[in-house]
Amino acid sequence: MVKVGLIVPPLDGIVPPDAAAMYPDVAFEVAGLGVRGLTAEGYGEAVGRVEATARVLASRGVSAILLFGTSLSFFKGPAFNGELEAAMREASGVPAMTLTSAMIQALERLRARRIAVATAYTAEVDAMFRRYFEACGFEIERISGLGITALPEVEAVAPEAIADLARRVAAGAPDAEAVVLSCAGMRTTPVAAALERELGKPVISSAMVGSWAAVRLAGSSAISPGMGRLYETGA
Repeated sequence: MVKVGLIVPPLDGIVPPDAAAMYPDVAFEVAGLGVRGLTAEGYGEAVGRVEATARVLASRGVSAILLFGTSLSFFKGPAFNGELEAAMREASGVPAMTLTSAMIQALERLRARRIAVATAYTAEVDAMFRRYFEACGFEIERISGLGITALPEVEAVAPEAIADLARRVAAGAPDAEAVVLSCAGMRTTPVAAALERELGKPVISSAMVGSWAAVRLAGSSAISPGMGRLYETGA
């Protein structure tokens, strides 16, 4: 059985529900950072623990490591994201990637440059998302968030509430080529595939893309039938 390491924002470090739903035969080893809030200050305080956490996961014998926090890796821009990935690889000795890089990889595989974005974040963090993705060549047709700063509140958001926000951003961005659901704490497997059928375009989420990318990084097949276009065919 493949063993994959996930560095997650909450301190308790449980396996993300979407990862378990998509890949029940993968052994996910999880370690938490203890991020105190979805703010620049919260990310800045926690990000210094990424290297040590990568070493912990490497000691458990994982084949690859993914930093399972989107805003945690985009908040300071592309150069810092690259530094994080290099630091994780150096500390662990195994392939490593951030969730932001995984999202960009997924959008590129789907050939989607114009995107509509639904997030858990405040307007301040949404602006960080916009700056990062525009710097990488994407067009943000519309972005809207739930205004959450506390991690437990993200985990409490019902999947249907996430779907409603996705519908609103998609309606405001008819030219978008994909819909992005950003924040790995949002549980999206119950609604993502149905949203794709309803909206007629790819719908990707942080938690699902992070799980997909981590399994691929470990050298295994990341096909997950019934979960959406990207995960069924590998795009």
